[in-house]
Amino acid sequence: MSKIFVADLVEGEAVTSFFLAKEVQLRRRRTGEPYLSLVLGDRTGEVAAVMWDGVEEASKDLAEGDVVKVQGHLGTYQREAQLTITRLRKANPEEIALEDYLPRSSQDPAGLVARLREVVDSLREPHLKRLLRDLLADEPFLNAFATAPAAKNIHHAVLGGLLEHTVSVVGLCRLLADYYAALDRDLLLAAAILHDVGKARELTWDRVFDYTDAGRLLGHITLGTLLVEERIRAIPEFPEDLAQRLLHCILSHHGELEWGSPRRPKTLEALVLHYAEDLDGKVDLFLNFSQSHPDPQHPGWTQFNKALDRYLYFGQRDAGEAPQGQ
Repeated sequence: MSKIFVADLVEGEAVTSFFLAKEVQLRRRRTGEPYLSLVLGDRTGEVAAVMWDGVEEASKDLAEGDVVKVQGHLGTYQREAQLTITRLRKANPEEIALEDYLPRSSQDPAGLVARLREVVDSLREPHLKRLLRDLLADEPFLNAFATAPAAKNIHHAVLGGLLEHTVSVVGLCRLLADYYAALDRDLLLAAAILHDVGKARELTWDRVFDYTDAGRLLGHITLGTLLVEERIRAIPEFPEDLAQRLLHCILSHHGELEWGSPRRPKTLEALVLHYAEDLDGKVDLFLNFSQSHPDPQHPGWTQFNKALDRYLYFGQRDAGEAPQGQ
């Protein structure tokens, strides 16, 4: 049976296909009867789903991250698409191709890594250049860094998303370094490359994007700071002041304590990095949400975005389509 992707689902039509169970919740109706609430997905998107009958048998040994075969039909609930499932079972390994289920960046990872190496080669500060060259020469690290998503959801939540996000932030910082002469260009670009390296240890990307134990306990800011500090110690006579300013950029790049930063930005480079990183994440969020959640009742608008706490307007377009990403 050929796979039907989420992006190809049509309201009112019957559906028989395989999907990744990204969320699985066994709930109770007011009558006490159980029902299944799920979020199903593949590399093209995700869809809410519900199953009313035969729930106890279908949910036996079912867990998030399982690929399931479902039969049902697509309707709407509270103005959003919802798949009502009549039959569900776990897929057999020979029935699925895992590459169908995790979204991947459209950008070539080898090309993105090459762009980072060009930036590293342009640095004049010898200790920062060695730090970054050594890190990019570490094959296990580079493989993880080039494959990891930048987040479990929200922005750049695709395979290769961390690398894509990093290269984009570096590009913004290069523009800002050219505009503001007071910036330490080498420090800012090194911090832009390193600010999210902890996400390669914070996240997993086997069948679903999720957190490692270290990711839950420490978070990517702490993990990244520890990784970079360890690399710094391996470089003889790395200037202490330079090390502190670089680590401060990593520790403060979320900007505010309530956003997960152990420190708020206190240097010019840290402040600029925070805004560049935040801007890139929000632009990616806007573009992807506009494509995946347009409001059919209000052309040019999206459905409500919880992360930004607002509806988003992407405008009236000739083809009636949402804006495209880069």
